[in-house]
Amino acid sequence: MKNSKNSFAVNEGALEKSQQGRFPKHFQFANVDFILYKNVFSPLFFKGSTVYIPHLPLNPGDDFLDMGCGCGIIGISAYIRYKLNKVVCSDINGHAVQNARRNVQLNNLENGISVVKSDVFKNIPHQKFDLIFWNAPYFDGTATSNSILYASMYDANYAHIKRFIIDGQRYLKPNGKIMLGFSSDKFPLEHARKLITEIGFDIDIWYQGKDEFGINQEILNIVKR
Repeated sequence: MKNSKNSFAVNEGALEKSQQGRFPKHFQFANVDFILYKNVFSPLFFKGSTVYIPHLPLNPGDDFLDMGCGCGIIGISAYIRYKLNKVVCSDINGHAVQNARRNVQLNNLENGISVVKSDVFKNIPHQKFDLIFWNAPYFDGTATSNSILYASMYDANYAHIKRFIIDGQRYLKPNGKIMLGFSSDKFPLEHARKLITEIGFDIDIWYQGKDEFGINQEILNIVKR
């Protein structure tokens, strides 16, 4: 299930373009103010993040873990939109952690949202969540750059995704869900299903649509077989 060298080059080029221009960048999403730092995955350039938010299965009072949070746009927007109890935003990228913390402070949400630096669940507080979501890296391979930013796009042998699914079960409430943000234009659904069934799980397509660039975007609900 290796991705082609050509797809690597195209997407590394897109990632590099997303870092052009002056930083920090200021923007709004759903009437909420955000700042975007350099070396952080850009929701201004890659639109999947904002497509997913209205389709997350969250209810008032829920607890939510936003894995790979980037600048915090999903966790912060979900907290406000769904009137959540607590949100934990997590990222392996230290620049993203600083960025998400800044956006939590910008919107005076410190009482409801915490931000941690973590490699998958390594530093996640031992609590239970109604939903654990990751807009996950979908390329199997190693980036040509050593920049931590490329962890948002590459996952060699999908080792982090496998850990996310397996270890995440311990962090779910009894009726909790674990989900992946996904693009079938980048990684065919049948390959995703094969990958996930190999570790004892299956997928339901919770949401399927397109972003403003016409790229397919899906939310995959991970279920036990």
